[in-house]
Amino acid sequence: MNVYRLDPIDPGDESWRYSTEKNTVWTCAPTPEEARELASVKSGFASAAPKDVASPWKNDSLVSCTIEPTMSYPDPGQVIREDGSLVEF
Repeated sequence: MNVYRLDPIDPGDESWRYSTEKNTVWTCAPTPEEARELASVKSGFASAAPKDVASPWKNDSLVSCTIEPTMSYPDPGQVIREDGSLVEF
């Protein structure tokens, strides 16, 4: 498992209106794709957006996703904010 840091690049994109989280988050997942999926689900996007709108968390032109090698938190399946609080929709 790796810890990934996901940073919004283009907060003005229309797809952000369906996400409860719009700032940097960290997650623990086996791959960047799974980290992005987890951020999308935990941010409420998956249940709030129309089916024809793609999640910004899954789009590498809207969100960067990089390994955070010095961080051992969060636990697998968790998404956390900068203050350490859990993102749970």
